[in-house]
Amino acid sequence: MYMGLDEKRRTQDVMKKRYPQKFASEEKIFGHVHRGARIFIGTGCGEPQYLVRALIQYAESNPKAFFDAEVFHVWTLGVAPYTDEKFKYNFRHNSFFVGNSTRDAVNK
Repeated sequence: MYMGLDEKRRTQDVMKKRYPQKFASEEKIFGHVHRGARIFIGTGCGEPQYLVRALIQYAESNPKAFFDAEVFHVWTLGVAPYTDEKFKYNFRHNSFFVGNSTRDAVNK
């Protein structure tokens, strides 16, 4: 069954109200990531695009929050903004399979 974006947002809002203890702010979540940390990102269709975008937004607004964090994934089908040159001091990319979205970063 297909859910439109508005319906997904309403469902998420209902879940946040019903189970507030299961949701945390990005600041709280990413505050646990320290220098040299290893971050595993889900693979293929299970890659959490929302969290990847939130991670990058957090790194952009807090440039010193992450330093030399190693990002692991097996195979990414989505975007990999953490491989952008401007994040070279924040993230190191480590992949078990090189896909289209990470090939250029690996070849550099």
